[in-house]
Amino acid sequence: MNEQLIVKNFGPFQTEEVNVTFKKVTVFIGPSGGGKSTLAKLMSVFRDVDFYASPDDPGYLFDYYGLGNYFNSTSELRLNRGKYGVKVKGRHITYDVITKRLINTQTKRATQVFIERTNEKVPLLSQTLRTAAKYTEIEKEALDEVISAVQSLTDELVQDTTREILKLIFSKIFLYTNPAYIPSERIFVSSLTNSWAGLMRDDIGLPLPLLTFANNYAQFRTVISDLKLPLFNANYFHIGGDDFIKIEGRKKLINLHETASGIQSVTPMLVLLEHLSRNTEQAQSFIIEEPELNLYPTAQQGLLNWLVEKCTKGENDLTINTHSPYILSHLNLLLYAHHVGTKDEEKRQKVAAIIPEQYWLNPDEFAVYYVNGPEGAGGVRSLLDPETKLISQNELDAVSGIQADEFDQLLDINRGF
Repeated sequence: MNEQLIVKNFGPFQTEEVNVTFKKVTVFIGPSGGGKSTLAKLMSVFRDVDFYASPDDPGYLFDYYGLGNYFNSTSELRLNRGKYGVKVKGRHITYDVITKRLINTQTKRATQVFIERTNEKVPLLSQTLRTAAKYTEIEKEALDEVISAVQSLTDELVQDTTREILKLIFSKIFLYTNPAYIPSERIFVSSLTNSWAGLMRDDIGLPLPLLTFANNYAQFRTVISDLKLPLFNANYFHIGGDDFIKIEGRKKLINLHETASGIQSVTPMLVLLEHLSRNTEQAQSFIIEEPELNLYPTAQQGLLNWLVEKCTKGENDLTINTHSPYILSHLNLLLYAHHVGTKDEEKRQKVAAIIPEQYWLNPDEFAVYYVNGPEGAGGVRSLLDPETKLISQNELDAVSGIQADEFDQLLDINRGF
């Protein structure tokens, strides 16, 4: 289901309103400081059930992603997902009538059932303790303290359970639990793999999303201990607490931190995404900053194929921020493959022989935006041609920085015109 994010007077977007529709695959491209990361991080906040299930401090996730200082007195954020909606103004959350009614009804019903069941069990437990005390040397005062503690813990359990109920409700409404946010600083992870515990302990001020990514990678690499990396013709191995790369045609294993920067940047991300993509019970939201970092154009294309295949299964979705025109060009290829390959069976087989079907992109499930909030009302615009449902060639040329006119002028000068 498509999601509509509306942003007013927030961070780079000091305009009346910015409206972006997120689809199964959503891509942002534009200059640095334009607001690509802001949009991606806002979706990370809105897709996190902890945001909705933390009524005492609903805005802490804005601080987590470094967005807390973007608010001003006129800032307003809104997410619409089907018939459900949530709005943030002044870091205060409000819900549409339908959403609020559902939350109140489900929470009240589930909490009441839990309380009733708990109240049935506590007296039974208390009686069991008193009966047992007859055959022991437990004093009455001590027994009363135990029973009081049990009841206190039960009250805390009711609160915790109510929170879990809220998280369950919102995971059904918005499909997600906790988005997988992959920061652009991820290249540091492979270099400092065995030092993250100390960095976190000493609280040296690294971005929290980076620390979370590093911590998740440290856990998941013990599960994904062997992974093929086709874009590098290599394999990843986790052996004895260390990470290694085996290059095809070479016998010796190489420590990950000693490999090329592109491998160091991509490998931890692929390990983490491989682990998460295997979860078929809960929809996953993958939000990736600059997947092209340190990669040659052909490797960027190979990585994009991998991301489309792994991160869009079932109800999963993929959001990408990029500076790379090669990413856009390859996305256009995957869109056109779907366009041609779905015409008839003969064309499907021919296209699949060139571009495997698992990489095709359905244009109806794809959105791409140029983002430069400081430009004002035109600072966020779709790059898709509504007729062809492909990325406009003029837009591709524009974001590629191709100065065709200037080059033609130089040719004219060279020819003596």
